[in-house]
Amino acid sequence: LVFEVSDLAAWESFAIDGLGLMVGERESGGALLLRMDEQAQRFRLEPGPADDLLYAGFELDSESELEALAEKLSSAGFAVSTCSEQEANSRRVGRLLRTEDPNGVGIELFLAPSQADTPFASDQVPSGFVTGEQGLGHIVVNAKDAKASEHFYMELLGMRLSDRIDMEVAPDFTIETSFFHANARHHTLAFAQIELPKKMHHFMIEAHEMDAVGRGYDRVRDAGIRIMSALGRHTNDQMFSFYARTPSRFEVEFGWGGIEIDDSTWEVARYDRGSLWGHRRPERPREGA
Repeated sequence: LVFEVSDLAAWESFAIDGLGLMVGERESGGALLLRMDEQAQRFRLEPGPADDLLYAGFELDSESELEALAEKLSSAGFAVSTCSEQEANSRRVGRLLRTEDPNGVGIELFLAPSQADTPFASDQVPSGFVTGEQGLGHIVVNAKDAKASEHFYMELLGMRLSDRIDMEVAPDFTIETSFFHANARHHTLAFAQIELPKKMHHFMIEAHEMDAVGRGYDRVRDAGIRIMSALGRHTNDQMFSFYARTPSRFEVEFGWGGIEIDDSTWEVARYDRGSLWGHRRPERPREGA
């Protein structure tokens, strides 16, 4: 994931001390590379005013798959550009193509991500994160057009529908969120059609241990970072997690225990609530309290 952020120092403190990520590199142009496993770069923070998601990157297995997907996207009317070697190097990958989804989210398709020279090490999350073939976690974006977005991610990128949640957020106002997977992780991406100022709603990272979530919750609260949803467990992916507000004012979900999908047996479901329990918005302190 590539974020454009207005306060790199705040992000570095949040990512390292709060989430337990690791600095990979600091580039001379100002970009900060973050690690969460043996891969050289999982997050790239670039200085700028947007405070939003710039690009979401998806790895393909081979040159032939990359070329076939590029042709498929082009035939469907999506412009696909081949990035320079310098741009690919900035992402620490062997080859990089770029397009854009129907919501204006930049999509990067890549091959051969570089591995770091040193092992991943985190004082905050020593047991590490669930990554590998499941990628860094998941993202939830705000869709301008749900139908066009579903066509893009399913029919073109090849993701599979996991399930949907119809959540009543106010009387007579229900939001449908659709969840899609690209691997065994319950969802790689989700979206709801809702008018919000940012492209990104939240990204999720998953720890190997339940206690890592509790310790992360304590660290974030102790640092005075705003908790957006307290500890809880989701209905669809069973994730035990909490949500905090990043320095860019979109959210991050820190979780453990998400279920995995076997496509040979999976049945798509529809839920009427997002959580089995918890995930409540903490009350704001009253004036004078």
